[in-house]
Amino acid sequence: HQRAHEDQVALRFSFYEVISANQHAPAELRSLQNRCLVPGLYATHLERWLTYYPPSQLMIIDGQQLRNDPAAVMDEVQKFLGVSPYFNYSQALTFDPQKGFWCQLLDGGRTKCLGKSKGRRYPPMDAESRAFLSRFYRDHNIELSKLLHRLGQPLPAWLREELQKVR
Repeated sequence: HQRAHEDQVALRFSFYEVISANQHAPAELRSLQNRCLVPGLYATHLERWLTYYPPSQLMIIDGQQLRNDPAAVMDEVQKFLGVSPYFNYSQALTFDPQKGFWCQLLDGGRTKCLGKSKGRRYPPMDAESRAFLSRFYRDHNIELSKLLHRLGQPLPAWLREELQKVR
């Protein structure tokens, strides 16, 4: 993602070098590492939100569900928020096979999709990086599963898959 935005640090290092940098790495590399890894500490972020809001005011959405079936997810969001009048997203969205994403359906059957910088296809992640990330997030993901269980929330498919690797 950072490479697509021509981040100079990201262009000088491989993805694996970024995520696995140690405390002796240049400060700019460690900064990029934090921007890559910290957002994935979901339990930490949720716990912070829970210091300000009761669980009943937080809706946790599975990003893969949102990507695969945005109309159904948005229906759930509207129910959660008590939105009225109800907006029918299934009539407002259509899947664009060229973009690989759902787009707004306009009058006359035309579509309005996200801009060129959105919906990029990325090369597959190398095995070394995937293994590093699984190890890095293992304990965080265990904490996330405990938190979601405590909140009565379902585990997203990606988390169930990651937890299978722990056993």
